[in-house]
Amino acid sequence: MRTRSWMGCCNSSLATWATSYDAAPMKRAAIVIGLFVGACGVPQDEYQRALDKQAERWNEELDKAQGELAERQQRIDRQGAMISGLEGTVEEMGGDLASVRQELGQRVTQLASTKTQLAATTAEVEQLRRLRAKAEAEKAQFKALTERFRAMIDAGQLAVVRRDGRMMLKLPDDILFPSGSPTLKSEGQEALREVAAVLKDVGGQREYLVAGHTDNVPLRRGGRFKNNWYLSTARANAVVQLMIAEGVPPDQLAAAGYGEHDPIAPNDTPEGRQLNRRLEIILMPNLEDVGL
Repeated sequence: MRTRSWMGCCNSSLATWATSYDAAPMKRAAIVIGLFVGACGVPQDEYQRALDKQAERWNEELDKAQGELAERQQRIDRQGAMISGLEGTVEEMGGDLASVRQELGQRVTQLASTKTQLAATTAEVEQLRRLRAKAEAEKAQFKALTERFRAMIDAGQLAVVRRDGRMMLKLPDDILFPSGSPTLKSEGQEALREVAAVLKDVGGQREYLVAGHTDNVPLRRGGRFKNNWYLSTARANAVVQLMIAEGVPPDQLAAAGYGEHDPIAPNDTPEGRQLNRRLEIILMPNLEDVGL
């Protein structure tokens, strides 16, 4: 079985899959995918508006780049015509050949520079097209997942959120586990069976990272687990085993324990600690998405 398990706070190794570019002459178009992500995840309606606004920006940038592309192509055509005209003048008028050659060299240099700019603009247009397509696909997937999990969302069993640039399902631990235990409750097992039934039908080779989280309250001394890292990892692994039993391919699953080291709320209130005790199922990016 290829299921993987890591312990520890591994945010840096599971880096946010974001794409930005700032190459000349495109410095105006530095774009980052994965905006409006807060420490506690973005609410669904707010994230939907953010995706709409993001897609609108892609369209504006694409229209602008396409306009520049057409303008630079026209400039190349004009300069090519001017070069041809100069060559014809030399042949017909027998003028100052050295002077004409100097001007011709300047025109050729300008033409080469314009062609370089045209190539850069063409690359920018293609990049914007890929970014727009990716944003639209992500928006559609977020909407589809939200609809598939609508009943669980309305029942307070699950939330579809985006955090640190990644789409994920968030489940509170009081539904899944007894306090201090890695053994799934019957209620938790039923909820996870519903989740597994949806995820195994997502399609493609999408991988999922099951991440366990706790608050910062130390475990009872002499108990089964040395600390919260051990407990959070054991819980993540228990969820992975159930998902495998429900038909999710093992090579698309990984388990990680973060303990108390990735909080989404302050641990100095009961409400904050309750939010931090959670399990996340993170939809990892496909390799072709990272290659953007």
